[in-house]
Amino acid sequence: MSQQALPGTTVIRRMSVLVLTTGLLAGCVARPMEGVPPSPNARLYAYLVAHGMARGALMGGRITAQNVPKLISLDHDAQKAVLNAMRLQTTSENRKADAAIAALLTSFSS
Repeated sequence: MSQQALPGTTVIRRMSVLVLTTGLLAGCVARPMEGVPPSPNARLYAYLVAHGMARGALMGGRITAQNVPKLISLDHDAQKAVLNAMRLQTTSENRKADAAIAALLTSFSS
């Protein structure tokens, strides 16, 4: 004998899941968790990713020979800015590092 589900059981299960999910989400909104502070090495990781992307763009032929010196200069500037930001941990140095990484990324992504 096969066991059949009662009519409406599927609807009750779906409603239960919806109520449970809504309750959990409401609890998260009511008591937001404190954010995790970013790692002091986050900018270094961002620079390393940008450096790898620049290397890939160079190897993929998306950067012309006349743009290579500019790319190298921007890469060195970003590297110095990131190292300064890691060493000093000030807001102004962090902004400089962010700007240098952004300049490096925009040099080959356009």
